[in-house]
Amino acid sequence: MTFGKPDGPQTNNSNPFIGTSAASNQGYRYAIYETLVQYNDVDPSQKPKAWLATKWEWNTDYTQVKFTIRNGVKWSDGTPLTAEDVAFTFNLIKNTPALNTSSIPFGDITTSGNTVTINFTSNQFVHQTAMNGQFIVSEHIWKNQDPTKWTNQKPVGTGPYVLKTWSTQGVTLTANPNYWRGKLKVPTIRYVEYNDNTSLTSAMTSGQVDDGFVYIANYKTAWLAKNKANQAWYPSTLGNTTLFTNDAKGAFSDINFRKAVSTIIDRKQLSQQGTTGASNPITSLTGLPESGKTFISTDYEGKTFKSSASDAKAILTKAGYTGVGTKNSLKDSKGNAVSVMLTDPSGWSDYDAELQLIGSEIQELGATVTVQNPSFDTWSDQVNKGNFDGALHWTDSGFTPYNIYLDSMDQSFYKPLGQVANYNFGRFQSPEATAALKDYAAATSDAQRTKDLATIEKVYVDQVPVIPVLEVPVWGNYTSRYYTGWPTQSNPYTDINMTTPAKTLVLTKLHAAN
Repeated sequence: MTFGKPDGPQTNNSNPFIGTSAASNQGYRYAIYETLVQYNDVDPSQKPKAWLATKWEWNTDYTQVKFTIRNGVKWSDGTPLTAEDVAFTFNLIKNTPALNTSSIPFGDITTSGNTVTINFTSNQFVHQTAMNGQFIVSEHIWKNQDPTKWTNQKPVGTGPYVLKTWSTQGVTLTANPNYWRGKLKVPTIRYVEYNDNTSLTSAMTSGQVDDGFVYIANYKTAWLAKNKANQAWYPSTLGNTTLFTNDAKGAFSDINFRKAVSTIIDRKQLSQQGTTGASNPITSLTGLPESGKTFISTDYEGKTFKSSASDAKAILTKAGYTGVGTKNSLKDSKGNAVSVMLTDPSGWSDYDAELQLIGSEIQELGATVTVQNPSFDTWSDQVNKGNFDGALHWTDSGFTPYNIYLDSMDQSFYKPLGQVANYNFGRFQSPEATAALKDYAAATSDAQRTKDLATIEKVYVDQVPVIPVLEVPVWGNYTSRYYTGWPTQSNPYTDINMTTPAKTLVLTKLHAAN
């Protein structure tokens, strides 16, 4: 069985902690490593499923969680999994700031028998899935390694598969003979990277790839019509696709320019021309997708984005801009020429098409626009270090809108230009929003969370830290020609995304079609 992605050439790095490693980009880290609990991103209301933990219990104020670790699980080298391995993993994250991307305030972490107790210095209601979904590594393998640098080329995990061979042409994994859930129905899997969406789509239609995490333009004719076994399921999560704007320098550092660009963007056109309607436009001013509509505060119920070039130009004119609407002639209120550099990786045809559309709309305001499509690694470096003006990027999802707003504007992610930021790529700063996000995370009642969310949404709408544009579909393109057992719209037992913890569960469900 072969899985495909369109991120281009990778380097031999199977470190699951590094977000840009081959294991993370391609998704095979979740074939090798497993989480304590399985949860369903597509349906957050679904009851989580016990995995490496058989039981987990939070105290009433969410400042402590106890995990009971499953007996009889072995690492792929035959060593038993212990509670100490779990404690070691969380202590590694606690003591390595670069790994603690959710800024979780860990306290003491202790073990007793097969129970791990993790304490926190504040309420972690919003981080339940982060704890449940943390993959576990072995102490005997990692105790003398730097988790921020080690390439881990011979990974040892508890997961269903073990790494057999690695090359730039493809990564091959074979069934783990020590796997605690028993013998797998698919003995060998491969992960292959393609240079772009088009080449991956061609490989899929020719039968070379069984599951492709890729946007397929005109997917009904280009994919579904090619074979009756071909399937497409694009469920949306509680996240969004956002134009992250550099709020620390350049054109977007002026809120008026951000407001004007948000106003001129035609999100419906973006949906149709960028994704052939597969990704729905964000309509609410709060940036929340349809799945998050119950979280929209009363102040913004029914208030939606309305695309208007004339209104966008009026915003700039009122703010003292000149040359509004004249090609390459726009100047800000200080007389500086306005230029914008937009960037997204080469080969991401949906993002690339969307970025071109956004660029043309910004040009209509009179700005000079450059659109770049570098390699994935170059793009990641640009965005993480703030060397860009605008870039399309997704936000994390969750069972509340917390991650959307955290990723977009929380100052816990803030890094000076030139340093690596994990989110809040635009370096937006709002003490009010950061305080409300902190209060939301620590709240002990729905009433308090509702109040905090109203404050968060007001900052998001009024100050435009980012520009939300589309919902985030999971690109589930797969064929049941050879294998079945995939999650589907009629049986959404978990997320179809091959790069999430859900892939572990999916791999245990797949079996030959005949």
